[in-house]
Amino acid sequence: MTKRPYSRTFIAVVLFALFAAAPAARAEDKQFRIDYTVAIANQAQHLFHVTADVQNIHEDHLSLQLPTWAPGWYTVENYAKNILRFVISDAKGARLQPVMTRKQTWRVETRGIERIKVEFDYRADILALNQAKIDKDYAFFTGIELFMMAEGHRDRPSNVRFELPAGWQIISALKETADPNTFTAADYDTLVDAPTEMGRFDLLKFDVAGHPHYLVTTPAGAFTKDKAERFSQMIAKVAVAESKVFGEIPYEKYVHFYFFKRPESNAGGALEHLNSFVAFAYGNEPDSLIGTAAHEFFHLWNVKRLRPAEMWPYDYSRENETPLLWVSEGFTNYYSNVAQLRAALRSREQFVQAAAQAITGVESNEARNYISPANSSTSTWLGYDTPVAFGISYYTQGQNLGALLDLSIIHDTAGAAGLDEVMRTLYNEHYKRNRGFTTEDMIAVINRLTKRDYHDFYRRYVWGVEVPPYDEIFGYAGYKSGKTSQQSPRLDFQATVNPEGDIQLTRVLPGTTAAAAGLQAGDVLVSFDGVEARRGFGAAYELLTQRVGKTVKVAIKRNGESKTVEMQVAGEEDMAYRLVEVSNPTPQQLKVRDRWLMTGQ
Repeated sequence: MTKRPYSRTFIAVVLFALFAAAPAARAEDKQFRIDYTVAIANQAQHLFHVTADVQNIHEDHLSLQLPTWAPGWYTVENYAKNILRFVISDAKGARLQPVMTRKQTWRVETRGIERIKVEFDYRADILALNQAKIDKDYAFFTGIELFMMAEGHRDRPSNVRFELPAGWQIISALKETADPNTFTAADYDTLVDAPTEMGRFDLLKFDVAGHPHYLVTTPAGAFTKDKAERFSQMIAKVAVAESKVFGEIPYEKYVHFYFFKRPESNAGGALEHLNSFVAFAYGNEPDSLIGTAAHEFFHLWNVKRLRPAEMWPYDYSRENETPLLWVSEGFTNYYSNVAQLRAALRSREQFVQAAAQAITGVESNEARNYISPANSSTSTWLGYDTPVAFGISYYTQGQNLGALLDLSIIHDTAGAAGLDEVMRTLYNEHYKRNRGFTTEDMIAVINRLTKRDYHDFYRRYVWGVEVPPYDEIFGYAGYKSGKTSQQSPRLDFQATVNPEGDIQLTRVLPGTTAAAAGLQAGDVLVSFDGVEARRGFGAAYELLTQRVGKTVKVAIKRNGESKTVEMQVAGEEDMAYRLVEVSNPTPQQLKVRDRWLMTGQ
């Protein structure tokens, strides 16, 4: 192309564009924003010091709100209870007196004031999924605990600068900047959904489809390098399998936080975030950890982005009830198994067995006759991490329904579609259009794919408590259900997890073998025949299953003193479901089965 001199007209157009852009740039500079500084004020007292620099205020008063709960963990925690020495001042340092309009909302008069500084200390003394902790070797928090939202400005970006003790490193789910101690968030929801850890920990970086992933393990040395590398390879396979369901990876980076420690509250297990998750590891073998990783990773689409309408947007000030957690959690349970199958980390037989276990989990619970999956979702706030008198898990209910819907859709479309297509369509038509989805939205997608009306299915098995036709639906893939009887241990006591993370008896049922052994309320369970009794209780329960009808030695602590008693393990009959292949499956059944159990997809 031949170059030619600029014309006068061209120069005039350029000058006009420059002058027109200048006011826009100045307006951008004057837009509201909050930037934060987080420092460790006192390790011994477990105190963060948080400073919020609120700039470009153009209103007569400003309301600042701290969340009451962490999305994904459906328990109101009232984080403001951890605040000390709350102070607001203007740009000249003059103190402003806020008024509390709600239990953790402060309104400050800002007429004629364009900039204020908010400062407070935050007591971080509980290591848990929905709490913050400063210890001698690390500090951990999620933004939901420390960062306030300015009402009316949740879409504004923020920077966060961290002040670290000497020798500490930092990893955050927030976006990096040129300064290694400063991170940024595009809006408030991104800001508060990001965990950050400072201190001494092990860090492994690995790649998934061109995206950096970080495996953070605490304390340092708890997870050997060879196990970390093997685990990262398993995570990568699962991530690729799950991303194919939705057709994209919606993040720049992903951080996996693992604590090889006991949680210090009932908030144990694992919790998903926008581009990360946090987990407490029980055991340190990759094979025992991958199921949780697969579950939490799938959440980055299902519930973090594809979200029930009642949670779009989140209301951080109160409970957000929705009848759709059986989809958000139950389908995620289901896809944890699907992803491991497709990633060749479990066999077809193991996958089918997991489906049978979900049936058992639902049908062996009396509450299924009274509490529908939709209602168990809505009522989760009654006792998400504490026992309720009568309840059933929407995790298991939803996992069961996930398999049934998947098979039914595959059957109705002759293998052209399954639950994958439902999830992908909802993701594209709702999350990508900046809205949540309803039950009716979901039914509409299924009806569109199958050319059949699924309202009756939802009426009976989602909103209702009818027993699904297992043989008919699993029969589409050439399976039939059967029941087996098995002996399981009967635990003749009630227990809770105390603040130290130990299992402590709250009641021993009279006239039982536990009472005859001398167990009492207040006793702390240490071990059964040398097998440690700890949160999760899995290994101890497995041992008791093998000892039904026999005597075991129970190590306890009573009033600080160690004691051992002998207890006969009482048993009870349980029914378990199994799925077995029918003889001589038809070509149509094999076609459905191959689509359902597809690998390498």
